[in-house]
Amino acid sequence: MLLVACGSGAPDEQPSQRVPSSAAPSVTMLGPSAAAERDALVAYRGMWSAFVEAGKTSDPDAPDLRKYASDDALKLIVSGLVTNRDQGKVILGDLAIDPKVTAVTPVDAPTEASVVDCVNDEKWLVHKASGGLVNDVPGGKHHTTATVKRTADGWKVSRFVIGSESC
Repeated sequence: MLLVACGSGAPDEQPSQRVPSSAAPSVTMLGPSAAAERDALVAYRGMWSAFVEAGKTSDPDAPDLRKYASDDALKLIVSGLVTNRDQGKVILGDLAIDPKVTAVTPVDAPTEASVVDCVNDEKWLVHKASGGLVNDVPGGKHHTTATVKRTADGWKVSRFVIGSESC
C-alpha cells in the first residue's frame, strides 16, 4: 500500500516534490518560538559540522567555528584543537548527532535555547597526524546539553557539556 501511494503521480516527479503549495513551510508563518528552535538547531548542527571539519587538520582558526560557536563553547573547541595540533593529532571519521530543543526563553521573543543531544562519536576517532589511530579506545554515545544564544551575528552555541553518561 505504501508503494502504491509513493508511486502515484507524474513519472518524472519525485515524491518529495509533490507538496501542495498551501502546505509548504514559510518563514513568515513561523512563530517566534518555532523560528528560534529552527535557528538554534542550525547553529548547533553548524558548530558540530565545523568542529568535525576543523578536527581533520586540528585547525583552531577555522572560520566556521566562530560562525556557529562563541563563549565557552568556542574556547572548549579551540583549546581541544590547539592541544591536538601541538600533540600531532587529528580527529577523523563521522560524528552523528540528533539534537532537540527542550526550551526557548523568553517564549514571546526568544534569545536563548536549550538543546539536548546524544552525540555519537563511535566513528569519529583521534588519529596521529602521520596516520593510524592514537589508541584502540572506541568512541561512544554521550548525553550532551547545550545553550544556544541569539547574538548580533545570529544564533551561536555558547556552551555545551558532553556528559560521561551514555545515551
